[in-house]
Amino acid sequence: AYTGTLSVVAARAGASAVVSVDLSSGVLNWARDNFRLSGLDPFDRRYEFAASDASRFLAEAAAAGRRFVLVLADPRAFSAARGAAFTIDRDYPALVAAAARVLSPGGLLWLACNARETSLLDIAQEGLREARREAVLLETGGLPPDHPTLLAQPEDRSLQVGLFRPE
Repeated sequence: AYTGTLSVVAARAGASAVVSVDLSSGVLNWARDNFRLSGLDPFDRRYEFAASDASRFLAEAAAAGRRFVLVLADPRAFSAARGAAFTIDRDYPALVAAAARVLSPGGLLWLACNARETSLLDIAQEGLREARREAVLLETGGLPPDHPTLLAQPEDRSLQVGLFRPE
């Protein structure tokens, strides 16, 4: 969840419930502050802030029978926080699979990847295959128009985004 930007957007757009997951409880405090600064009560029961590894959270949610209509996943390309090393190429497909397993029928999976040398579509395909789910790719994207980059600096255009509807 990091500072909760995507969670705030979901809540402000009218989501009936929002779960923000981050390994760092300190970072989740920033997310709570951003809810408050955005006119939302972070202690409202519709909003949950879970200090957990995202893969572990999703596995526990699946085991508990929890389902979500939308899962947003935007992990760092690399993290060594709390000794739980994460690399986008090695670990993101399993995270995608875990997310696909908790989606409600007709649910949406929004994925982001900030690693220029890695294909988000390949990661999504591998993760969905692991979850034994087919998916429809609804949209792809990258940096928004308000974030221009110099043509001579392609490394600045690393953001890849995809919206999927698993079948």
